[in-house]
Amino acid sequence: MRTLEDLGWPTLVEHWVKRCATFRGAAHVRREALLDDLEAARARVAQISEARDLAARDARLPLGGISEISEGIARVRKAAALDATELVAVATTARAFAKLRTHLREHAGIAPRLAKIGEGLADLGHVFHPILDAFDREGRLVDHASDALGGLRRAHAAIRAELDRRMGTLLTDERFAPYLQDGYFTQREDRYVLPVRTDGKGFVRGIVHGTSQSGQTLFIEPDEIVDLNNRAKLAECDVADEERRILAKFSGWVAEEADAFDASTVAAEHLDVVAAAAIMADDTVSAAPIIDASPRVALLHARHPLMLLAERRCVANDVTIDAGQTLLVSGPNAGGKTVALKTVGLAALMARAGLHLTAESGSVIGWFTDVRTDIGDAQSLERDLSTFSGHMVNLRELLATAGPGSLVLIDEIAVGTDPDQGAALAQAVLEGLAARGATTIVTTHYERLKVLGADDARFANASVGFDLARLEPTFKLHLGAPGSSGAFAVAQRMGISTTVVQRARELLGTQAVRIEDMLASLADQRRRIEEERAALLAEIEAMEADRAASRLERERSRMRLEKEQRTVHGEALVALKAARREIDEVRREVRAKAQLQQATADDVREAARRLAPVGAIVARHEPRRAQLPGTPARIEQLVQGAPVIVPRLGRAEVVAVAPDGKVEVRVGSMRALVPIADVLIDSHRSQRKADRLDTARGTGVAELDAKPQGPSVVLVDGVPAGGKVTARTLDSTIDVRGQRADEAIGVVDQFIDESVMAARDAVFVVHGHGTGALRTAIREHLKKHVSVARFRAGESNEGGDGLTVAFLK
Repeated sequence: MRTLEDLGWPTLVEHWVKRCATFRGAAHVRREALLDDLEAARARVAQISEARDLAARDARLPLGGISEISEGIARVRKAAALDATELVAVATTARAFAKLRTHLREHAGIAPRLAKIGEGLADLGHVFHPILDAFDREGRLVDHASDALGGLRRAHAAIRAELDRRMGTLLTDERFAPYLQDGYFTQREDRYVLPVRTDGKGFVRGIVHGTSQSGQTLFIEPDEIVDLNNRAKLAECDVADEERRILAKFSGWVAEEADAFDASTVAAEHLDVVAAAAIMADDTVSAAPIIDASPRVALLHARHPLMLLAERRCVANDVTIDAGQTLLVSGPNAGGKTVALKTVGLAALMARAGLHLTAESGSVIGWFTDVRTDIGDAQSLERDLSTFSGHMVNLRELLATAGPGSLVLIDEIAVGTDPDQGAALAQAVLEGLAARGATTIVTTHYERLKVLGADDARFANASVGFDLARLEPTFKLHLGAPGSSGAFAVAQRMGISTTVVQRARELLGTQAVRIEDMLASLADQRRRIEEERAALLAEIEAMEADRAASRLERERSRMRLEKEQRTVHGEALVALKAARREIDEVRREVRAKAQLQQATADDVREAARRLAPVGAIVARHEPRRAQLPGTPARIEQLVQGAPVIVPRLGRAEVVAVAPDGKVEVRVGSMRALVPIADVLIDSHRSQRKADRLDTARGTGVAELDAKPQGPSVVLVDGVPAGGKVTARTLDSTIDVRGQRADEAIGVVDQFIDESVMAARDAVFVVHGHGTGALRTAIREHLKKHVSVARFRAGESNEGGDGLTVAFLK
């Protein structure tokens, strides 16, 4: 068909064929590339997408090892036996079917449509496994192919060995040696013979099997080995008969599964066609199209597939045509009009074949049941047609056959005659095609048609660009505006003298030159705008890339920080364990001396000296405190009730500003005098109550309400006035309720040691009321503790007699 030749479809089909892995797949593409059903095309598009997805996951369809076995299967259906080579090919192909079937089952979640096709691949393991086991790498039957074959071969080999030995003996036998032409023996017609000179014929009795080319040598089978030769021949026949029996048996197995082999071959052929199309789509960076039942075109960044496959530079273009509309493409010669025309035509054919298009994702192509072209020189000497008359014949056929669902592609309509008449004829033809509902693309230089694109809604203009600065086409298609033919610019570019070009402009007339210049200027401005847009898009993409790189770097920094924190945490644990062992050792020594009443002040000082490095270790690995969410306070901000933060005390409220530069603040039921420099304005007023509630829930310590509960205690610089009380926190509280007395005392001792190293003033021991035994044991122990200055029972707002406050030295 001429249309297919005009568009280069056979070349595209050959590219598809080259990517097929099987003979039948390639034949299928050549025979039935185009589909007749819209849904079949849509299904193939989806199947190709699945095959590309598998390839992207390094799980490409395994189509290797599939041979053309159709003739062999047809023969076994007629009870014929296959030879060894054919059987190996059949078995190898069946094994390839099994591999492909398993692969599709394993990836059914990714490629369900292909897996559905793969269900047609039969399980033929019971056929190919024993067949392949019966042949070696060279395709010969192995000895264990049957119970008898090995023994028969060994018997034949033994007779041949005996023949070799006997013939070697005859070479040195004095009865024959004088008459031999040479000191060797050979075979004629598979029988052992001696090379005897013609003059020794009467001295060597036996059967003559032939002569040499010179006639000087006779090849005689001596009587002494005739019987042995006969036995060898019979043994050889026995081996051949057994081998034929085995091949016939295997051929019968294949015949029993002939239908399964044929079905599997068809399924593999289908999969090969899809896989080859997927490879071609990947090679051309294609995308799955939306195939619309309506005959319209909406291609995004479409490129000519053959130019891509030939690795030629190709400019991507958007092409939009409504159903039944005619697109009039104008612009300079060699500017890309015909390439755009063929790109759309090939896209329509590729959609008919269910292929992915060389366009961006989201492209739409209609289902065109008929694609017709009038491209190139229609001149024919055989048919006595000139260029113009040849075009008229093509246009006559188009007007007679085109209709809704037809895509008509006409390159340089109605050329080769008077321009005015040609333009009028071109308009009439296009109006006729539009009336028949055909979707049409036409390239032209006629001004009449450019005007038609602006006046009639059935027509739309488009143009290819031209760079006035460089005097060369841009190959970019611009929708919605006609273009200048640029004949003068092209002529000047091709070397026509400026004088001649200028004279041509004068002959054209002022008005026509002005219109031509205006169209060229508009095209140039459009080109510049698009270049600026492309530059802006490139900058945006670069910014996005920088942003992505920044996010990646932040993530890497976060991961490095977490790794460092884990490392520091590990080191801290090691150091704290070492400190804990040192504390336990010092405690045991001091306690042992105390029990013997041998502890002195020097012992306590020595213990403190030994524990000093431990405190330094703990301090060195103390985690960084989170920065408090406050800002340094100014004197005018410290009004009564202002929410503030005192780092040593936590959140508080201002009571009053003292004249000595200190601030009286209230922390729960307590008040304290602190320097103004230690006060921060709370920048999270709205979260203060939530923070208190979270603290109360997390620690179990009663919330310190803003209203005083019980007698207020004044703290001076955060220290109890008169040493009456100190602020209770989670860190300064230990709960030993439910423990035995000896366990609780050990826990309290350890907590006091840690509190001494942490420079706490007091500790709060929660022991509960109960029977009073635990309370009594702890207080008796605190009386004798070397680090406790004094202790008292808790006040009513602290927990009463169920808590003991111990003040540390």
